[in-house]
Amino acid sequence: MWLFMNPIHGGLKDPKLKQPPEDLAKLGSERVLIFVVEKNDLNIAGKNYYEELKKSGWRGRVELVENHGEDPCFHLRHPTYEKALQLTNKFVLFIKSDS
Repeated sequence: MWLFMNPIHGGLKDPKLKQPPEDLAKLGSERVLIFVVEKNDLNIAGKNYYEELKKSGWRGRVELVENHGEDPCFHLRHPTYEKALQLTNKFVLFIKSDS
């Protein structure tokens, strides 16, 4: 959505897509769950965000979930597909978890 909503951008390397480490370290959330799919240009951006957050000094817990061989919205097009159910369950468990 970022690239579509901002017609004047620097692509996936646009500095506006990358928060400075000192800002990441101040993230108010205690937990972050990042989903990426293999067949998406933002896959690398999501993985980079995961790595940068871990290195930033932020004291929370971050988890990366990658769906190999999938494209964006696979879980919406086929909600009963095994990987879609796994994604949904992972999200629900994340929300219900208090740690």
